[in-house]
Amino acid sequence: MKLVRRSFTVLTITFLLLMGTALGTAASGSPQSSPDLLIRQIMGLAYESQQTINSVPFGVGDSLRKVKKAWGEPDELSSAAAIYWDHHILFLYDNSTGRKTITAIEDFDPTLETIHLSELKNLIGEPESEEEKEGMYYVTYTDHENYEIEFVFESAWVDPNPKLNRYIVTESED
Repeated sequence: MKLVRRSFTVLTITFLLLMGTALGTAASGSPQSSPDLLIRQIMGLAYESQQTINSVPFGVGDSLRKVKKAWGEPDELSSAAAIYWDHHILFLYDNSTGRKTITAIEDFDPTLETIHLSELKNLIGEPESEEEKEGMYYVTYTDHENYEIEFVFESAWVDPNPKLNRYIVTESED
């Protein structure tokens, strides 16, 4: 069953990437992105390189030192997280390693609010898991080999089709 699910996920992602490329080349060069295009970009970057839209060129597994070299010191830094407000990115990292390996990337760009839960599910399909907790609605997708994406929506109790607040890319634990 896992093999069938993995194959289906890989085929779905490949299809979405191809559709995103075709749509991107057919676009009139408008700076605004449609929700469908944003979703395709999010899934494509996670699948290909464990990155988020705003974290490029950095992905899960890279060194926080590498980010600091390119982007400068973070706006906020703790023993486990570095926030770059102007990039709309929070890097979670493993402070026990000398290179401070990035373990997860949270993207909180305001343009994500154009994506609603129904659009995500219509385009990607049913998620691996869904959970309402602490006033937010968490929806998780994974390919079981490379990545896991947790989409964090506003509460589904308030709005049955909530807006996306942020998303987090991590390495798949399977």
